[in-house]
Amino acid sequence: MSCPNRYATRRKLPPNISSYPVARRVLSQAVRNTWDRVQQVMQGSLSFQELEQANLTLAVWLYEAFTGQNPHFSCESEFNGRHLAQYLRECVGSDVAMLDPEVDIDDDDAFLFSVFAYFVSEIFAVLKSAEAARFGLDQNPQVESFVDMWSLRLTGAPAASDFYK
Repeated sequence: MSCPNRYATRRKLPPNISSYPVARRVLSQAVRNTWDRVQQVMQGSLSFQELEQANLTLAVWLYEAFTGQNPHFSCESEFNGRHLAQYLRECVGSDVAMLDPEVDIDDDDAFLFSVFAYFVSEIFAVLKSAEAARFGLDQNPQVESFVDMWSLRLTGAPAASDFYK
């Protein structure tokens, strides 16, 4: 995917994490990397502790990317900087609060980090339910649906499952 040029300087801009295609590509890669690490654990070349550290690193990286703190991405400062936390509170706030009752839902930073930790934990649930070990990730409808749902959520578009809560 090519990056747009800034009109005044013709300088290439980093990909916008607020756009669906960029968010989808990032989340797809997060799922794929997580699956690769799971396979490494099953083969014995990665320990559970290393997997846990990688999960934490991924959650922090996603948090930074989607909150505009990663210089490799541009974002919509109005949405990512001010409205993302509120939007996600409406979509997944009750799920996050149920899984982590200690999180301060009103603290944007703590809440958003918890959302990305929740996302990372949900990768494992979808890998299991989608039988990734049997069917793989490519063209797996459950994996595709999961990535689509989260891509929509993280770019501010309502996902169908959000209406059923």
